[in-house]
Amino acid sequence: MRHLKKYLLIVFVLGVVLLTPVQASARQRRIGDMGFHGGISESRHLPRTTETIILEQGSARNRTDTNIRMDYREIVFLQGFPWTFEGTKEVRNGNPDPNATAGTFRVEHRVFPSASTPDDGVIINRTQIFDVDFQRQGNQMIYTYIINRNTWRETITFPDGAVFVLDHQRSSMVVSVIEHSTPGVNYYRGDISARLFYVSNGETVTVEISGSFHGYSSVWSATETHRLDVQVDASDWALVYQIRPSVTVNKVLQFVQNEPTVISFEGNFRELHQSFAGLRYDIFFMPPWMQLDEPDMGTLSLDTFNVFEQLPAPDLTHLRGHSAEDDIHRLFAMQVLTGEPRFYVPEQAITRGQFLTALARAISLPVEEPAVTRNRQPVTITLFSDVDSNRPEFRYIQAVNRAGIGYGRADGSFHFDYPISRQEAFATIIRAMGLTSMALNPTVVTAFADSDSIADWAMRDLAVALQLGLIAPDANGNIHPNRAISKAEAATLLNSLIDYLREGIVSDYGEQIVNIPR
Repeated sequence: MRHLKKYLLIVFVLGVVLLTPVQASARQRRIGDMGFHGGISESRHLPRTTETIILEQGSARNRTDTNIRMDYREIVFLQGFPWTFEGTKEVRNGNPDPNATAGTFRVEHRVFPSASTPDDGVIINRTQIFDVDFQRQGNQMIYTYIINRNTWRETITFPDGAVFVLDHQRSSMVVSVIEHSTPGVNYYRGDISARLFYVSNGETVTVEISGSFHGYSSVWSATETHRLDVQVDASDWALVYQIRPSVTVNKVLQFVQNEPTVISFEGNFRELHQSFAGLRYDIFFMPPWMQLDEPDMGTLSLDTFNVFEQLPAPDLTHLRGHSAEDDIHRLFAMQVLTGEPRFYVPEQAITRGQFLTALARAISLPVEEPAVTRNRQPVTITLFSDVDSNRPEFRYIQAVNRAGIGYGRADGSFHFDYPISRQEAFATIIRAMGLTSMALNPTVVTAFADSDSIADWAMRDLAVALQLGLIAPDANGNIHPNRAISKAEAATLLNSLIDYLREGIVSDYGEQIVNIPR
């Protein structure tokens, strides 16, 4: 440590400026893609595998997704019964200053008709600009969206010619959000409160919205779900309903067999990027004329893009028939495992460095480029005595340590080339998702027969891994926590993690809350 301090002091005295390291991450801030009025949008594509690799290599630092245009649907009850709007939503996202602990940025939401908007349907034109105050507390961000009344404009036109104009000076909307960034997943929840006054032919209709939303984003899937209670009041009628909109985007892995016989590879995996948005509304109190003709619930869905990406076809013929062949094939195709596939030995123990490097790639963990001096010379500070900066895994080991997934030893080494134990491997996948807190605390009891052999530091993580179905005991109820994990077992474990991020977490955030058919 004394040598490190001395080196940094020399750099400062010589006037060398170190540039801020660039972090590469494929996760996007998706808060509010559906807006805050109970509508649904298609949301954004997840990054393709190729995009993730380009970003990881620092070649896409200037790519942004600040302006997004999406198909959009919304149910409108201003006339006392449901009308469906079909159009476009545009989101222009500002971004918080990454170096500030507090500040303000702007977000603009626009809803307007599109070429596909039905001629006989309802028309919405809406512009909302939010001044977003933020504060940073460690890995958590607090956002408060405050509507700018001076720029807030909205008109809703119905097929019968009725036009409802928002009284923006009387109306209000506030959205508050907490976001927690963990190594592999960004989680967030928020609350919405709005009071909207619409005027048509001198009559005022008031809409009050209150509720909450939950969401997450990862490199494999993203979901946002709202649960909003709405009350509509006119001079001679009232309507009370709950609306539950949700949107999910995820990547599905599919193997495609080649049809020609004479071809250099029998097939390859492709990833299907798909999106589904849907909503359900339940009416609890309705005007008299609706009670005779209209149902008290309804659904609306929006199936959108399907995009394919071809993945590499590794040569794994030497593993044909092996129980882990499919898992290993998938990881090489997704480029979670790299190197020459022919030299992959499934029964060999996987090292700490190999496993944590694969895990970092599986969750698209942000990696840093070396800082550079003014003469463009890299400045690399090695945290561990046994991890040489020239090794290709160097950046990943630095990243997992920085993210709190894998730590070094008291002697300053990382034990990079030592086999990783089963409990270490199991614990790191839960830490990668930031879900250790799901376990009981402070006392944890697992269902494993050899629970007494599990280290205290790993007990909570293994309890969560069992709860999520990512690990399971053997026929005798044992988990064998201290046994080295093989490359085959590691491949199965990493695929279980990826599959959970593709599908498992989606059910908890979307399907169970919205409960609409897909």
